[in-house]
Amino acid sequence: MILDAVLVTALYLGSRDIPEFPIPTHYQEYAECVAMRESSGSPFAVNPTGKYRGKYQFNDELADGTTYHIKDWVKTWHPKPKKYLAALRRQPMNKWPEPVQDAAFVAVLDGHDQEKRWAGKAHFAGGRWYC
Repeated sequence: MILDAVLVTALYLGSRDIPEFPIPTHYQEYAECVAMRESSGSPFAVNPTGKYRGKYQFNDELADGTTYHIKDWVKTWHPKPKKYLAALRRQPMNKWPEPVQDAAFVAVLDGHDQEKRWAGKAHFAGGRWYC
């Protein structure tokens, strides 16, 4: 329990050094719509069941998986990206810094390959309104 508190503190204290993640132009409008639909744009959101968390309402499995696909971006600003990403996997997404949530969202949409734009869009189908 104390380790989790220390880890969360470390993630957020380091967040001032995390650069904004530039959501590609072709995803910007969709990202805004999904964020508003799923969490009213709050990176701290948790749905009533507790299964979906964060700005884009990822379940734990999807969130954990994206940490492997954002490694190249994390390497550009974190001195120990593998340790940082491992720490993220131990935390629910609503405790991740917002730029990291944005990077994870784009990784899902890209299908983990920028050559496959929109490949992961099915993860965000449905909801209160269509995006």
